[in-house]
Amino acid sequence: MATIAIIGAGPAGLAASISAVEAGCKVVLVDEAAMPGGQIYRQPPSFLNIPKVGTEQEIARKQALLSDFERVRSSVDYRPQTTAHSLYAGPELQLADEKTSERLRPDAVIIATGVSERCVPLPGWTLPGVFYAGGAQALLKANGVLPGKKVAVSGVGALPLAVGAQLSRAGAEVAVVALLHPLREMAKDPLGLLAGRKIVMEGLQYRRWLRESGVPVLEGWAPVRVEGSKSAEAVVFAQVDGEGRHLLDKSRRFGVDAVAMNFGFTANSELARMAGAESTYDPVAGGWLPTRDQNGKTSVDRIYVAGDGAGLRGALVAEAEGRIVGAAAASALTGRPAPDLARLQRVRRENERFQKALRRTLVLPAGVWQWATPETVVCRCECVTRERIMLAVSEGHCTLDGLKRNTRVGMGWCGGRTCLQAAGAYIRDGVLDGPVEAMRVRPVARPVKLGALANPRTAVK
Repeated sequence: MATIAIIGAGPAGLAASISAVEAGCKVVLVDEAAMPGGQIYRQPPSFLNIPKVGTEQEIARKQALLSDFERVRSSVDYRPQTTAHSLYAGPELQLADEKTSERLRPDAVIIATGVSERCVPLPGWTLPGVFYAGGAQALLKANGVLPGKKVAVSGVGALPLAVGAQLSRAGAEVAVVALLHPLREMAKDPLGLLAGRKIVMEGLQYRRWLRESGVPVLEGWAPVRVEGSKSAEAVVFAQVDGEGRHLLDKSRRFGVDAVAMNFGFTANSELARMAGAESTYDPVAGGWLPTRDQNGKTSVDRIYVAGDGAGLRGALVAEAEGRIVGAAAASALTGRPAPDLARLQRVRRENERFQKALRRTLVLPAGVWQWATPETVVCRCECVTRERIMLAVSEGHCTLDGLKRNTRVGMGWCGGRTCLQAAGAYIRDGVLDGPVEAMRVRPVARPVKLGALANPRTAVK
């Protein structure tokens, strides 16, 4: 029986697992979390009786997918709390859990690792009490915990709006939701809005929740700085011009104990690139993205990608694409024709069409990279400031690999997922609409314990 290893148990990975099992393949599903669902469908532990987070429609989608997965779960070799840290052509996949490590040589690999959040560096963004918006949402979904008593939420796209509404409904005092771009920018693509009308209605519901709670929504505003001696105590917002530069004569200060920000995403594409997959750069869709065909196949034989890790397009696309890629990978291995996927392909096309409209609210104009002062830390893991990066650039270190060797930017715990797009912007003086060469990926791509690497299991297929 052919074996497919699937990395990631979010919507794309779960859907791919279901398709592959139904097609008669053995599935090994690897995920770092303790429970399946990914970020969007994150589940709390069973012993925590906490309210469900999200709209009724989102909760229904979550339950439907998790129920479908439970139907096939007994046929899946499910590996929670396990990290896929290295991938090579072959394919060969290397894993580690808390105590042991293992090499797998499956017949195919589907990478469904999603994205990491991105923030634009600004003064005070490293203070305790400053969260990624998705991180604040994860606390709420998985633990029923609020990031603070009084919270400001800021960023691009629809996520800050959803997080602000969810935190408010859960009991936080949300001081403000500040969006870099007005969401009405999407109205410039009416056909895209029509294609995603169900999601638009959910967005309007979040907007209504904020209005009912009296939360101000500032559109065309961005954070200037987070203030505080030992943790976040206040945040200053200002209106921005068309290039993303602050108009400091139009600013407002909010006293808060937590700030949640999201200014886009970075695709977790390092495993595909480590295996040798070709990639392209798209700053809005997630940075360095593996190139693939409509069935998710990369330039490396028997290695596939699905979901947001192949380009930010949301949970509906990820689930539809996961089923498509799982079926296609299984068909390629077994020689059996894939089932009729016309409906899933239509769902993917419609929601991709909506995502094109949403992209208008995700663009980061060049001026946002001027928010950081020379003293602002850009690489949090290695405490590298913007001034240090610009000094290295002035000395001729004008690639990400060069910056890494000279300043240690990108060498830390996150592997550059937090800082490298910002570092690339500083190299290019804020202009990131052209190709940017990715930093070379080296094993181990994700943090794992040395003790686990030193305690290997026998390799299995």
